Amino acid sequence: MAFTYDLATNCGKVRLEIGDTVSGDGVLPSGGNLSDTEIAYFLAQEGDSVGRAAARACEALSRAWARLVDLAVGPRRESLSQAAAAWAEWARTLRSQYGGGPMGAYSAGWLRQDGYGDQAEPSDERGESTESASEYGRETVYVRV
Repeated sequence: MAFTYDLATNCGKVRLEIGDTVSGDGVLPSGGNLSDTEIAYFLAQEGDSVGRAAARACEALSRAWARLVDLAVGPRRESLSQAAAAWAEWARTLRSQYGGGPMGAYSAGWLRQDGYGDQAEPSDERGESTESASEYGRETVYVRV
């Protein structure tokens, strides 16, 4: 895995933002660094925005650290889950500052074409109007794409 740290490049700027600036003493749980290829991927996914690519890197680091468990051996304790939470919080901070999102969330309204839609007239089995409304009522459904 290639590692370069040059502040004249966007890759180097992302490294500075996430603290991955020393070769062999990186931000991964193994102590390794993110590769230049991984950072280039984050930049491409985030439209070459350094801040948003740094947020994407922090999200990936949060997932990497979340795979580890907290350890306790005698009096020694390592709370590795706190590292995952810290990376997630840093990602949220960067997202609030620079915007964007890993996949984007969209909401979609549903137009029902059956007898349970909001515009449907309540009726009984014979098609005659009744006083009761649909049991489903109105609800908003969010779909992540």
